Amino acid sequence: MKELIEKLKDKKYVRAFGLMTPEEQKCLKEANGKNGVIVLLNSGWEPGNMAFDCPNLTYCIKPDYKPEPEFVDLEIHETEDSRYAELRSLQADYKGYSLDIADLVSLPDFVGFHYDEETAVGLEDVANLMDKKDTVYARFRS
Repeated sequence: MKELIEKLKDKKYVRAFGLMTPEEQKCLKEANGKNGVIVLLNSGWEPGNMAFDCPNLTYCIKPDYKPEPEFVDLEIHETEDSRYAELRSLQADYKGYSLDIADLVSLPDFVGFHYDEETAVGLEDVANLMDKKDTVYARFRS
């Protein structure tokens, strides 16, 4: 997705919205929702929230647009000795590793812990939640 965003920022590359691939159109629509799109009009490149109802207009992502970070959530599992974050299959950078929970906070791109869709918890709460059999996750920027 990052490559596609950079590609759609390049004014030399972009073309009419109706000629773009479905992936390119989807990327533009997502950026548009965050006020990250400009359109080529007779007067030049103009900012604005576009409706994409005119497939002959040429759109571009603003050069300073930054998408929301994407996350990877890693489920924390308990072993006989201690509690570990299971990283075997979810994050290629750490493939094959199991780390102590306290070590997770020092990993690059670590964001925090949560135990349901979005409820953030601190490191001190992880063990208590796991004792209650709640599933706890460590979140990383991907």
